[in-house]
Amino acid sequence: VQKLFGCDLMSDGSIRGYYRDSYNGWDFSSFDLGSRRFVAADSAAEVTRNEVERWT
Repeated sequence: VQKLFGCDLMSDGSIRGYYRDSYNGWDFSSFDLGSRRFVAADSAAEVTRNEVERWT
């Protein structure tokens, strides 16, 4: 499992954050800050996303 998260300072001074999970080099899921929801990259990740949303 690989995790990538951080933030970018945009040219207008705003900050954009990101979070993404990968498994064996393939995208698995990411987090959409606007909707505050996980986004599944495929059907396997959809199962995990549904479980995470039930916990929160």
